Amino acid sequence: MTNYDNMLRANQNLCEEKKILAIDMIHRMLKRNEHVSVTDLTKATGLSRSFFYKNEQVRTELYKAIEAQQGKVLHSRRDTTLNTALKATVQVQKNEIERLKLENQRLTFALQRLETEKQNNTDFEFISKL
Repeated sequence: MTNYDNMLRANQNLCEEKKILAIDMIHRMLKRNEHVSVTDLTKATGLSRSFFYKNEQVRTELYKAIEAQQGKVLHSRRDTTLNTALKATVQVQKNEIERLKLENQRLTFALQRLETEKQNNTDFEFISKL
């Protein structure tokens, strides 16, 4: 009987740890303004979908979180990743624009210098013909 009692205690401890993990993940997702769904929770925790529905405490926390998020603008992890990538792309493009502006200024200055030289050469040729 003691083996059975030990097994029951171990199973209860494991179930309690899973509950704590699930509820903690729900609260973390709420805090980060991420969309709380069973699918996202199963991916984040590794727990089964049925666990979130069968466990009463977890289910109530889940429904509270979903109800609290009604009407809010939420950020999914995918959106956050895409935003980070877009920001990096925008920064690269800004750097490229700045580099091209500097190159444009340099080329404009070189063009003006060449036009001035051409004008001076034309003036000298005109003077030498006189």
